[in-house]
Amino acid sequence: MKPDIHYKVLEVEPGASQNEIKQAYKDLAKVWHPDRFTDNPRLQQKAEVKLKQINTAYEFLKSYQPHLTESTIEFEIEKPVEVFINSEKLEKLLKLGKLKEADHETKRLLLELAGREKEGWLLPEDVKRFPPQALSVIDQLWIKNSNGRFGFSVQSKIWRKLGCNSSDDMSTQIISENRFGQSVGWRKGSTWLSAWDSFNYDVQAPQGSLPREYIFTLGGWWSYSKGWIGYLLWRFDELFLKL
Repeated sequence: MKPDIHYKVLEVEPGASQNEIKQAYKDLAKVWHPDRFTDNPRLQQKAEVKLKQINTAYEFLKSYQPHLTESTIEFEIEKPVEVFINSEKLEKLLKLGKLKEADHETKRLLLELAGREKEGWLLPEDVKRFPPQALSVIDQLWIKNSNGRFGFSVQSKIWRKLGCNSSDDMSTQIISENRFGQSVGWRKGSTWLSAWDSFNYDVQAPQGSLPREYIFTLGGWWSYSKGWIGYLLWRFDELFLKL
């Protein structure tokens, strides 16, 4: 997609400064956040699509360097790296049946892997760079200690079973996310449960509903900072589909 389209979405001139881009993003995210339209499902769905467009444009433009050309960009071949993940605490919590604490520890481990514990949220490139072997360690602990009810790969199987699709088409993606969220109990009616809503943290919770807290790190800077969840699952499928 050409940069001009992203500038148009954020309503700024091509070549705008990073400060102008960031301010435009904040303004538009506030205007179009779906939580403003909870009394109108039609407008809320429209806002979800619009907000995804805004976030996609912002994620592209905040790292876009228009002064670089193909001849000036150097490409490095990525080399396999060994990833160490200390999962002892997670394993202990799961064995003790402390699912809420284990859920929180899972989120912490993902942030630690990305080096973003301080920020508390993940960038799109962080999700894409997650090493499958580290995700697999977390996943297997959840599966082993829940008799196969919980884990990233369990969520992946449910996603596929429901016929959900990961798509660049935002309407298609939102339909899939809503269907999945309803199935695992992350969504009630037309509303996503927030981080502070009560949630069923026991072995009888809906299959695939855990881990859950990690999704609250995937909503983008503005949504995360304000605690808003209009398009909660943005890029979450990129995480477990790597397994």
